[in-house]
Amino acid sequence: MMERRHFLKVAGLGATAALADGCSSKSTTNLIPYLVAADDVVPGVPAYYATTCGGCPAGCGLIAKTIDGRVIKAEGNPRHPIGAGRLCARGQASVQSLYDPDRFRGPSIRTSNAEWQSLTWDEAQALLAGKLREVRERGRGGAVAWLGALQTGSMERLTRDWLAAIGSERRLFYEPFDYAALRRAAELTVGRRAIPAYDFDRANFVLSFGAEFLESWLSPVEFAGAFTRLRQRRASDPFGTFIAVAPRQSMTALNADGWVPAPPGAEVFVALSLVHAIVNRDGGAAPGSAPEIRSLVAPYAPEATQPATGVLPQTVRDIARQFTSASPSLAVGGSITGGGADPVALEAAVLLLNIVAGNIGRTVRFDRACALDALATYTDVLELTRAMAAGQIDVLFVHDANPVYTLPPSAGFGAALDRVPFVVSFARQPDETTAHAHLVLPDHHFLESWGDYSPRAGIEGLRQPAMSPYFFTQAAGDVLLRAARAIGAQPAAAFAPQEYADYVRGSSNDEAWGDALRNGGRFEEKEPTPAAETTPPNLSSAIAFPPIPSRGATGDLALIITTSPQLYDGRDANAAWLQELPDPVTKTVWNGYAEMHPDAARALVVAEGDAVTLVSANGQVSARIHVSAGVHPDAVAVPLGYGRTAPLRNAGGRGPYALALVDGAASAGSLPWGTTRVKVTRAKGGRRLIVLQAETRAAGEGSRPPLDAIVTPADVAKPHGSDQAHPESDLYTPHEHPEHRWGMAIDLNACTGCSACVVACYAENNVPVVGEVGCADGREMSWIRIERYDAAPRVTRGIHRTGTISLPMLCQQCDEAPCEAVCPVFATYHNPEGLNAQVYARCIGTRYCSNNCPYKVRRFNWARYTWPAPLELQLNPDVTVRSSGVMEKCTFCVQRIQAARNEARRDQRALREGDIIPACAQTCPADAIVFGDLHDPSSRVSRLARDNRAFHVLEELNTRPAISYLKRVAPDGAVAAGG
Repeated sequence: MMERRHFLKVAGLGATAALADGCSSKSTTNLIPYLVAADDVVPGVPAYYATTCGGCPAGCGLIAKTIDGRVIKAEGNPRHPIGAGRLCARGQASVQSLYDPDRFRGPSIRTSNAEWQSLTWDEAQALLAGKLREVRERGRGGAVAWLGALQTGSMERLTRDWLAAIGSERRLFYEPFDYAALRRAAELTVGRRAIPAYDFDRANFVLSFGAEFLESWLSPVEFAGAFTRLRQRRASDPFGTFIAVAPRQSMTALNADGWVPAPPGAEVFVALSLVHAIVNRDGGAAPGSAPEIRSLVAPYAPEATQPATGVLPQTVRDIARQFTSASPSLAVGGSITGGGADPVALEAAVLLLNIVAGNIGRTVRFDRACALDALATYTDVLELTRAMAAGQIDVLFVHDANPVYTLPPSAGFGAALDRVPFVVSFARQPDETTAHAHLVLPDHHFLESWGDYSPRAGIEGLRQPAMSPYFFTQAAGDVLLRAARAIGAQPAAAFAPQEYADYVRGSSNDEAWGDALRNGGRFEEKEPTPAAETTPPNLSSAIAFPPIPSRGATGDLALIITTSPQLYDGRDANAAWLQELPDPVTKTVWNGYAEMHPDAARALVVAEGDAVTLVSANGQVSARIHVSAGVHPDAVAVPLGYGRTAPLRNAGGRGPYALALVDGAASAGSLPWGTTRVKVTRAKGGRRLIVLQAETRAAGEGSRPPLDAIVTPADVAKPHGSDQAHPESDLYTPHEHPEHRWGMAIDLNACTGCSACVVACYAENNVPVVGEVGCADGREMSWIRIERYDAAPRVTRGIHRTGTISLPMLCQQCDEAPCEAVCPVFATYHNPEGLNAQVYARCIGTRYCSNNCPYKVRRFNWARYTWPAPLELQLNPDVTVRSSGVMEKCTFCVQRIQAARNEARRDQRALREGDIIPACAQTCPADAIVFGDLHDPSSRVSRLARDNRAFHVLEELNTRPAISYLKRVAPDGAVAAGG
């Protein structure tokens, strides 16, 4: 009897190998795994691999979902302490960067005529070994340098030992956001040159001095979850739980209960005036050191700082009273791209504020070493730049970094790089730095790699490949190991492993290694030990705060360089999902902008969408104006991540390059992000500004939901609609839901507007990207949009109480859906479980359903959208790829509902709560989206639907949606006079 496997091998390959080989660029041997799968792989059944996200230094846990050997979706790892099962928008888009069509296909060398020539890996390894051998023979091993992204664990040890074997100690772990000012300030105030751990979970009140902890500062996914729990715990606080002090309303500031629009660079004086108010009211919580602190802040009384900050003395005292009475509280600051002329002074002032409030050891802790402590400072990078320019560097390795783009051109790094005889880049795709390289050895994507990463003590995240490398790449660790063996580096024992995977595993036994692979790492983070009420500071005599400036018009505007949750520092700018994701503040897509206050725009005679030129002492850029009251009149804000010059199809040549305006000279050891002033003038030409939500202002008093979906803390317990109930009536035949009615609850008090859910929906449901032109024509296809509504601000004693709402809008799965009654071919219908289902094969594109939908959540395919190869590999095979002329929309990830039902049937059990989690709910860092069965009265979604804050959008239309929203809780504008 012939075995089934042998029969499939013979029959399948014999009958189809010639045809398949003619259609594929790969050899027929590569067809075997698809026709005859390995014993532990079931075709079409997903497999999951726990790993660690490499999108930024936060190091969130990630689970890669693979089908037939290809990654199709990224999810958070619930066992990992950092993300706790959640991912940001960039983490979700990591799948797209894995299949980026612009990735290098293999190693290449730049020829004498500046053209790139492909190499085999054997040729590239031999070339590298020969160059290193030559350097060592000339006794120039110390002229080899390494500049790369932050590494811990195995890669940190390997690079250290590898460079030492060559004879070099020149290694810099470089990130554009180095937090050097925070580390230096900690050294001056508490005697620890370290980045503290911030416990938002334990805080009762938060003050931020420009720190965008919900979007880019330190660990935004972790902080978003903790901040949400703080808001839920303190929802009834009449003062609020979060005040933001900053010259611009970032996404983080939009989530504040109050915004203090301090002038650019004046945040430090607001912080010092708060310290002054505290220590001169009752001596503060650290009486042993209060005299020292009182002496330091004596010149910064609230009355003295008011001319520079514009903040009333009584406002300072009210905030100070709340900050100390809501113990423990938490102050964080400042912005990673701001802080004024002296960011160290701002960070020191914020730490003093935590000291006098008794927060050190409670919400601000120094008992857990942070990986970011190992980052090179900007001064270190400038020293390397000078060494390169002076001819002291013979070989430079650049790993997972793009310093030519992320450093100001005035720093001279690009010119210095051209003085280095041999530059080796491990970049995965072309960037501004590879344009200066001599040899490119493309590294694996982190989803294809072995490795480890420890964001802080006690958390050792593991990386394992979720799929085989798609392109002809090699792990940087393997390149180093082979080069060490080729040149006979000593000690040989350090480079004994043949493969980097063995180097990562080390001496772990099989059981320990298997547990680490399953869990995504080793997590032994200790619970914080109870601390005394205060921890005395270790104040340094070197602390020097700047004098209070006199405010005067200079004619120029302060430049604010902003970051966003999607583009970060520009490293992910080539991901189409992120380019088409609206900026959470400006709602712009596919281009940068220059954000300006209406008063400043009128003074310069420019309006929304006008082309302008921004000129500083260091350079100039062109941009389009976006007018917003969320930026100080003395400032203009330009986002980071645009202005790429590399040959990238989605990122190249798009938007203003903000760093071209910045002075490259170090300021207090840091890049002087916040010291640049620019002149703005009208210009011609440029890309037009595409804003997908042109109006964010809410309607006035008495407006209907969702625009008045705000309650004050005093009204949290008041049932929604109790004073305006109206009878319901059926317009259509009632629907029966015999087993389940799936529903969703979205807490607007938790949603931060980060848009991670939007990208997760793109990935899960094969939502196409329409591009810049399509968005300009109103053809965007996203199934979820984050609508933002800004209530009319109420300014009380200088605190702007805006009450901004971020409202995720998706198909409401109405029980009396207006779309269903008008479809002539019954393409949209109501299924027995309450879903407004969509049969794509029936749709003929009349668009009647879209015209009849009051929520405007249905999307029409105007074109046959395609995915440039190999992006088609990211497509979810469980979801139909729609064609042109077809209407599509959210169906609560019906494929996940069906998969959970099949699994429950195999296990011979009923569906349980938690079996079904749509992609948007699974990734939400703030846990704002809850899904479940509305028929189950004990389910979480049912309890939230009955909450006093629950309401339906446009509920007067009687569509009876399956989605309930919970109202945003915001102070009513009255600052608490007591404490």
